[in-house]
Amino acid sequence: MPVLREGAVWYIEFYAFDPAISRLRRKRIKINRIKGVAKKRAYARDVMRRITQQLSEGWNPWIEKDCSNLMTIAEVMASYEAYVDKMYNGGNYRKQTYASYKSYINNLQDYINKHAPIYYLYQLDKSYITRFLDHIFIERDNGARTRNNYLSWLAVFCGWCVDHNYLQYRPTDGIAFIDKRHIKKQRQIIPLPVVKKIHEWLSAHDPHMLLACQLLYNCFIRPVEMTRLKINMINIKESTITIPADASKNHETMVVTLPKKVITTARNLGIFEHEGSCYVFSSRLRPGMKMIDTVVFRHHWEDMRNALGIKKEYQFYSLKDTGITEMLEKKMASIAVRDQARHSSLAITELYTKHLEKANPDVVNWEGSL
Repeated sequence: MPVLREGAVWYIEFYAFDPAISRLRRKRIKINRIKGVAKKRAYARDVMRRITQQLSEGWNPWIEKDCSNLMTIAEVMASYEAYVDKMYNGGNYRKQTYASYKSYINNLQDYINKHAPIYYLYQLDKSYITRFLDHIFIERDNGARTRNNYLSWLAVFCGWCVDHNYLQYRPTDGIAFIDKRHIKKQRQIIPLPVVKKIHEWLSAHDPHMLLACQLLYNCFIRPVEMTRLKINMINIKESTITIPADASKNHETMVVTLPKKVITTARNLGIFEHEGSCYVFSSRLRPGMKMIDTVVFRHHWEDMRNALGIKKEYQFYSLKDTGITEMLEKKMASIAVRDQARHSSLAITELYTKHLEKANPDVVNWEGSL
């Protein structure tokens, strides 16, 4: 609190937190220009009263900005994290999105606490965010895609702060993404001889993972969608799988064709002997009522990859790229491939047309390598 110091030099002294140095800093206001002891003391009492009032309302002499809504970074991050939790618990965020946001929050907080401390939210400016992105990209040796993902999240977070009147504008505006043309994919197309080895190994050692691989390779059903896939979504008679909007990554109800060979694999595993409300993949990738995480597929894939000694660039999701490539190389109509993949467009296919509503006969009789 402000106090008056009397002596050769009369001044009012108080301490306020300076975010630039992360500690309290003394502020002095000289009042020698006031003549007479009584007048100096009366003037000092009035100034100290006003300073105390201003400090209680958030004013800070070390900050050259409007302090009417001065929020600490800790307060805002806590509020935002509670918002993210609420959105996830209410079903508005997917589990993967939620996990990513929590990771971004934790890593930003770790950077603030250990590398470049800041106290107020306004200090999270463009230059600070740029340094944080360099930390993620250069110091932590992450790829360009990861750096872009952090920038996308920061834009979302700063937009949330603007909506809540914590910031007047998004400090991420003007920070460029790394051009996607300069981002090299880690995963690669899997050569067909390797695909056949994968098929043989999974048939002998992990047949339920084989079914997951076939759904990704032939039906292009994404891993996160497979975790939500229920038996009653499969129509054996029509050779289709209907993926409802709440299970689809694109938030649209879509129909994909189910090749006969995939139906045969599912029959041999006894999938259709379970209740329709069961997930196709639950504990140990068997049908059940518990939804699993996509990491389960990755673990099974790594077990197979280690057993066969194949490259790490041949990832589980590589099966989708490989399946599309094989279909196109074997002259299946590009429009059928596009609909099966549920893409609005493909660089090697025609312009977008209406998605299929019933099974495509070319895909029903499709005999791919997996």
